[in-house]
Amino acid sequence: MLITMVPTWLVALAPLGMAPVSTEAAAQPPAAEALTEAPTIQRPTAQPVVEASPPPATEAPQPTPEPAPAAVTTEPAAAPAPQAASADASPTTVASPAATAASSTGEPTATESTDPASDAAAETVDADDAKAKAPRQYPRLVIAGGPMIGPHAIGNEECDSSLARCETRGSFFGFGGQLEVRARIWKVLYVDVRGVLVRNVSRHERIYNGLGGGALGLGAYGRRAFARAEYVYINAFGDNRFEPPFYDGKVATDQWGNHAGMLAAGFRQPLPKNLSAELWGGVLFGPSSTRSIPQEEPDERVLTTFMVGLNLAWDAWR
Repeated sequence: MLITMVPTWLVALAPLGMAPVSTEAAAQPPAAEALTEAPTIQRPTAQPVVEASPPPATEAPQPTPEPAPAAVTTEPAAAPAPQAASADASPTTVASPAATAASSTGEPTATESTDPASDAAAETVDADDAKAKAPRQYPRLVIAGGPMIGPHAIGNEECDSSLARCETRGSFFGFGGQLEVRARIWKVLYVDVRGVLVRNVSRHERIYNGLGGGALGLGAYGRRAFARAEYVYINAFGDNRFEPPFYDGKVATDQWGNHAGMLAAGFRQPLPKNLSAELWGGVLFGPSSTRSIPQEEPDERVLTTFMVGLNLAWDAWR
């Protein structure tokens, strides 16, 4: 039907090339040329992408493959083994429900020690370590006191062969007590002040009833031992007259001086509640003594005697 609808004049002019050309037919050849030329324009831009060769394997590191995701399973996880059954379980292991329930009821669990002896030994070791690491402490003020003996003076002793006997007269043997205060001045160095009061308890003819005095000294005091040097002031009291051997009546005298010095040392035993026991002793140089007997030259001498004491010391200020 399309052929019958074409005008007859158009069919007659078609062989002669005179038929009118439609605008669609005229525009078609450039479009065809554009289609044929398009590959030549786009080929250089697409060539590097298509023809680019991959870089050598030796020049670039191969990417690390990512681990494959774990397969999700619907099977229940195996129950963990009870930690209490292993003897090498660490202290940070989570306790099982049974152990938690046992601890809440007060029953000993597998991780708790049930041996009282081992617990006591561990506590003793910890206490010893704490004492070893604790810093050394020196009390600032110490008060001490206790019984003591001394000083001692032999007196005059003579023997008579015709009577076959010996007599000792004018002796002194002190027994009493003392009170002492010590103050720390630097580390183990202390200054001490002592008061002394003793009575003459000699069994022979006595001189003086007793003596009182005081001492001022400097010493070094450790935990177990100590040593000190002191100046001692002595004041003897009572009657200083005595009856010489083989004499009738108190016709002799013995006059003591007031000054002496002492070097002493001792041992300390620490006790609970800031207490300590101290056993000490020293040599006393003095006092001077002038003994006068009728028809004899006065005997001037320096007494060399001793003092020994037992103290109970208290650290009043630490």
